[in-house]
Amino acid sequence: MLSKERLFRIMEVIEEQSFVTISELMEFLNASKSTITRDLMELERQGLIQRERGGAIRKELPQTLSSSTDLPVMNKENIHLAEKELIGKAAAEIVKNGECIYLDSGTTPVAMLPYLKDKNIKLVTASTYLVRKLPKRFKGELFLIGGHYIPDYDMSVGFVAIEDINRFHFDQAFFSASGIDLESEEVMAVDLDISAVKAAVLKRCRKAHILADASKLQVQALATWAHTTDFDTIFMNAPTTVEQLPDNFHVCKE
Repeated sequence: MLSKERLFRIMEVIEEQSFVTISELMEFLNASKSTITRDLMELERQGLIQRERGGAIRKELPQTLSSSTDLPVMNKENIHLAEKELIGKAAAEIVKNGECIYLDSGTTPVAMLPYLKDKNIKLVTASTYLVRKLPKRFKGELFLIGGHYIPDYDMSVGFVAIEDINRFHFDQAFFSASGIDLESEEVMAVDLDISAVKAAVLKRCRKAHILADASKLQVQALATWAHTTDFDTIFMNAPTTVEQLPDNFHVCKE
Protein backbone atom coordinates (compact mmCIF):
# COMPACT_ATOMS: atom_id res chain seq x y z
CA MET A 1 0.00 0.00 0.00
CA LEU A 2 1.33 3.44 -0.95
CA SER A 3 2.12 5.96 1.78
CA LYS A 4 -0.50 8.45 0.58
CA GLU A 5 -3.20 5.76 0.68
CA ARG A 6 -2.22 4.77 4.24
CA LEU A 7 -2.39 8.39 5.37
CA PHE A 8 -5.82 8.76 3.82
CA ARG A 9 -7.10 5.59 5.48
CA ILE A 10 -5.65 6.60 8.85
CA MET A 11 -7.52 9.91 8.63
CA GLU A 12 -10.73 8.05 7.75
CA VAL A 13 -10.41 5.92 10.90
CA ILE A 14 -9.60 8.90 13.14
CA GLU A 15 -12.52 10.90 11.72
CA GLU A 16 -14.81 7.97 12.50
CA GLN A 17 -13.46 7.01 15.95
CA SER A 18 -11.82 10.27 17.15
CA PHE A 19 -9.08 8.17 18.81
CA VAL A 20 -7.23 5.18 17.36
CA THR A 21 -4.38 3.09 18.74
CA ILE A 22 -1.22 2.13 16.87
CA SER A 23 -2.15 -1.54 17.33
CA GLU A 24 -5.52 -1.00 15.66
CA LEU A 25 -3.88 0.74 12.71
CA MET A 26 -1.25 -2.01 12.39
CA GLU A 27 -3.99 -4.61 12.11
CA PHE A 28 -6.26 -2.53 9.87
CA LEU A 29 -3.50 -1.55 7.42
CA ASN A 30 -1.34 -4.68 7.76
CA ALA A 31 1.66 -2.48 8.45
CA SER A 32 4.52 -2.50 10.95
CA LYS A 33 4.65 -0.38 14.08
CA SER A 34 7.51 1.70 12.68
CA THR A 35 5.54 2.41 9.48
CA ILE A 36 2.43 3.49 11.39
CA THR A 37 4.51 5.65 13.73
CA ARG A 38 6.12 7.43 10.76
CA ASP A 39 2.68 7.97 9.20
CA LEU A 40 1.33 9.48 12.42
CA MET A 41 4.36 11.75 12.68
CA GLU A 42 3.69 12.98 9.15
CA LEU A 43 0.00 13.62 9.84
CA GLU A 44 0.93 15.50 13.02
CA ARG A 45 3.46 17.57 11.04
CA GLN A 46 0.62 18.49 8.67
CA GLY A 47 -1.47 19.63 11.66
CA LEU A 48 -4.18 17.03 11.04
CA ILE A 49 -3.82 14.92 14.20
CA GLN A 50 -2.31 14.97 17.67
CA ARG A 51 -0.22 12.00 18.66
CA GLU A 52 -0.82 10.49 22.09
CA ARG A 53 0.86 7.62 23.88
CA GLY A 54 -0.14 4.51 21.97
CA GLY A 55 -2.17 6.26 19.26
CA ALA A 56 -3.58 9.51 17.90
CA ILE A 57 -6.61 11.80 18.18
CA ARG A 58 -8.25 14.37 15.94
CA LYS A 59 -6.53 17.75 16.09
CA GLU A 60 -9.67 19.82 16.50
CA LEU A 61 -12.51 19.27 18.95
CA PRO A 62 -16.05 20.48 18.25
CA GLN A 63 -16.75 24.06 19.33
CA THR A 64 -19.10 22.82 22.06
CA LEU A 65 -18.35 19.37 23.44
CA SER A 66 -21.41 17.28 24.31
CA SER A 67 -22.25 13.64 24.98
CA SER A 68 -22.95 13.17 21.26
CA THR A 69 -19.48 14.35 20.22
CA ASP A 70 -17.34 13.32 23.20
CA LEU A 71 -15.35 10.08 23.30
CA PRO A 72 -16.49 7.15 25.48
CA VAL A 73 -14.46 6.94 28.67
CA MET A 74 -12.61 3.77 27.57
CA ASN A 75 -11.30 5.58 24.48
CA LYS A 76 -9.66 8.25 26.64
CA GLU A 77 -7.39 5.95 28.65
CA ASN A 78 -4.24 6.70 26.67
CA ILE A 79 -4.92 10.38 25.94
CA HIS A 80 -2.65 12.72 27.94
CA LEU A 81 -1.63 9.70 30.00
CA ALA A 82 1.61 11.15 31.38
CA GLU A 83 -0.18 14.32 32.47
CA LYS A 84 -2.94 12.34 34.19
CA GLU A 85 -0.42 10.26 36.13
CA LEU A 86 1.36 13.43 37.28
CA ILE A 87 -1.94 14.99 38.39
CA GLY A 88 -3.22 11.84 40.08
CA LYS A 89 -0.06 11.43 42.15
CA ALA A 90 -0.15 15.05 43.35
CA ALA A 91 -3.83 14.89 44.27
CA ALA A 92 -3.47 11.62 46.18
CA GLU A 93 -0.84 13.16 48.45
CA ILE A 94 -3.45 15.32 50.22
CA VAL A 95 -5.72 12.36 51.10
CA LYS A 96 -5.39 11.35 54.75
CA ASN A 97 -6.14 8.07 56.49
CA GLY A 98 -9.64 7.95 57.94
CA GLU A 99 -11.17 10.30 55.37
CA CYS A 100 -14.30 9.72 53.30
CA ILE A 101 -13.54 10.86 49.75
CA TYR A 102 -15.47 11.00 46.50
CA LEU A 103 -13.75 10.21 43.21
CA ASP A 104 -15.54 11.44 40.12
CA SER A 105 -16.06 9.63 36.83
CA GLY A 106 -13.52 9.91 34.03
CA THR A 107 -9.98 8.73 33.43
CA THR A 108 -8.10 11.46 35.34
CA PRO A 109 -9.40 10.62 38.86
CA VAL A 110 -8.50 6.97 38.17
CA ALA A 111 -4.85 8.07 38.09
CA MET A 112 -5.09 8.59 41.87
CA LEU A 113 -5.83 4.93 42.59
CA PRO A 114 -2.28 3.49 42.66
CA TYR A 115 -1.39 6.09 45.30
CA LEU A 116 -4.51 5.43 47.40
CA LYS A 117 -4.34 1.63 47.64
CA ASP A 118 -2.48 1.61 50.98
CA LYS A 119 -4.60 4.28 52.65
CA ASN A 120 -7.36 3.42 55.12
CA ILE A 121 -10.14 5.51 53.59
CA LYS A 122 -13.77 5.27 52.56
CA LEU A 123 -13.95 5.78 48.80
CA VAL A 124 -17.27 6.70 47.17
CA THR A 125 -17.84 6.85 43.42
CA ALA A 126 -20.55 6.67 40.76
CA SER A 127 -18.03 5.32 38.26
CA THR A 128 -18.00 1.61 37.47
CA TYR A 129 -14.98 2.27 35.27
CA LEU A 130 -13.11 3.41 38.39
CA VAL A 131 -14.24 0.31 40.30
CA ARG A 132 -12.75 -1.94 37.61
CA LYS A 133 -9.44 -0.05 37.88
CA LEU A 134 -9.28 -0.29 41.68
CA PRO A 135 -6.13 -2.17 42.82
CA LYS A 136 -6.91 -5.60 44.25
CA ARG A 137 -4.97 -4.81 47.42
CA PHE A 138 -6.91 -1.61 48.15
CA LYS A 139 -7.02 -1.34 51.96
CA GLY A 140 -9.99 1.00 52.25
CA GLU A 141 -13.74 0.57 51.84
CA LEU A 142 -15.56 1.14 48.57
CA PHE A 143 -19.10 2.54 48.18
CA LEU A 144 -20.65 2.49 44.69
CA ILE A 145 -23.40 5.00 43.90
CA GLY A 146 -26.41 3.49 42.09
CA GLY A 147 -28.80 4.99 39.55
CA HIS A 148 -29.34 5.15 35.81
CA TYR A 149 -26.29 3.67 34.08
CA ILE A 150 -24.66 5.49 31.13
CA PRO A 151 -22.49 2.94 29.25
CA ASP A 152 -20.30 5.47 27.37
CA TYR A 153 -19.31 7.12 30.63
CA ASP A 154 -19.40 3.97 32.77
CA MET A 155 -21.23 5.78 35.58
CA SER A 156 -24.57 6.22 37.35
CA VAL A 157 -26.66 9.39 37.10
CA GLY A 158 -30.22 10.52 37.78
CA PHE A 159 -32.52 10.78 40.78
CA VAL A 160 -31.39 7.55 42.47
CA ALA A 161 -27.71 8.54 42.17
CA ILE A 162 -28.35 11.95 43.73
CA GLU A 163 -30.40 10.35 46.53
CA ASP A 164 -27.45 8.07 47.30
CA ILE A 165 -25.00 11.00 47.24
CA ASN A 166 -27.13 12.98 49.69
CA ARG A 167 -26.61 10.26 52.32
CA PHE A 168 -22.89 11.01 52.49
CA HIS A 169 -20.68 13.73 53.92
CA PHE A 170 -17.34 13.84 52.12
CA ASP A 171 -14.12 15.11 53.62
CA GLN A 172 -12.77 15.69 50.13
CA ALA A 173 -14.09 15.30 46.59
CA PHE A 174 -11.97 15.01 43.46
CA PHE A 175 -13.72 15.96 40.22
CA SER A 176 -13.00 15.63 36.53
CA ALA A 177 -13.96 18.41 34.11
CA SER A 178 -14.70 18.43 30.39
CA GLY A 179 -13.87 22.11 30.00
CA ILE A 180 -12.61 25.07 32.07
CA ASP A 181 -12.98 28.70 30.98
CA LEU A 182 -10.55 30.94 32.86
CA GLU A 183 -12.27 34.15 31.75
CA SER A 184 -15.81 33.24 32.85
CA GLU A 185 -14.52 30.86 35.59
CA GLU A 186 -16.98 28.22 34.37
CA VAL A 187 -16.35 24.51 34.90
CA MET A 188 -18.22 22.40 32.38
CA ALA A 189 -19.45 18.88 31.66
CA VAL A 190 -20.71 17.29 28.44
CA ASP A 191 -24.08 16.16 29.80
CA LEU A 192 -26.79 17.68 32.02
CA ASP A 193 -27.30 14.48 34.04
CA ILE A 194 -23.56 14.16 34.65
CA SER A 195 -23.34 17.81 35.70
CA ALA A 196 -26.22 17.28 38.16
CA VAL A 197 -24.31 14.45 39.87
CA LYS A 198 -21.18 16.59 40.12
CA ALA A 199 -23.15 19.54 41.54
CA ALA A 200 -24.78 17.27 44.14
CA VAL A 201 -21.39 16.00 45.34
CA LEU A 202 -20.01 19.55 45.46
CA LYS A 203 -22.68 20.46 48.03
CA ARG A 204 -21.73 17.51 50.27
CA CYS A 205 -17.96 17.95 50.63
CA ARG A 206 -15.77 19.97 52.99
CA LYS A 207 -13.02 20.39 50.40
CA ALA A 208 -13.38 20.19 46.62
CA HIS A 209 -10.70 19.70 43.99
CA ILE A 210 -10.55 19.39 40.20
CA LEU A 211 -8.18 17.09 38.33
CA ALA A 212 -7.79 18.25 34.71
CA ASP A 213 -5.00 18.26 32.18
CA ALA A 214 -4.22 21.59 30.53
CA SER A 215 -6.03 20.70 27.28
CA LYS A 216 -9.33 21.25 29.13
CA LEU A 217 -8.61 24.99 29.13
CA GLN A 218 -9.34 24.99 25.38
CA VAL A 219 -12.69 23.19 25.55
CA GLN A 220 -16.21 24.58 25.80
CA ALA A 221 -18.68 21.92 26.92
CA LEU A 222 -22.46 21.74 27.09
CA ALA A 223 -23.29 22.33 30.75
CA THR A 224 -21.78 24.57 33.44
CA TRP A 225 -21.98 22.93 36.88
CA ALA A 226 -19.53 25.00 38.96
CA HIS A 227 -16.98 27.82 38.88
CA THR A 228 -13.26 27.67 39.47
CA THR A 229 -13.67 29.70 42.67
CA ASP A 230 -15.75 26.85 44.17
CA PHE A 231 -12.67 24.66 44.49
CA ASP A 232 -9.86 24.55 47.02
CA THR A 233 -7.40 23.20 44.45
CA ILE A 234 -7.35 22.65 40.70
CA PHE A 235 -4.61 20.15 39.88
CA MET A 236 -3.23 20.64 36.36
CA ASN A 237 -0.04 20.14 34.40
CA ALA A 238 1.67 23.33 33.21
CA PRO A 239 -0.32 24.87 30.32
CA THR A 240 1.57 26.26 27.34
CA THR A 241 -1.05 28.83 26.37
CA VAL A 242 -1.55 30.62 29.72
CA GLU A 243 1.09 32.77 31.41
CA GLN A 244 -0.57 33.05 34.84
CA LEU A 245 -3.16 30.85 36.53
CA PRO A 246 -5.44 31.74 39.47
CA ASP A 247 -4.09 31.13 42.98
CA ASN A 248 -6.06 27.92 43.56
CA PHE A 249 -4.44 26.18 40.56
CA HIS A 250 -1.69 23.75 41.52
CA VAL A 251 0.71 23.09 38.65
CA CYS A 252 1.88 19.48 38.89
CA LYS A 253 5.54 18.89 38.06
CA GLU A 254 7.75 15.83 37.94
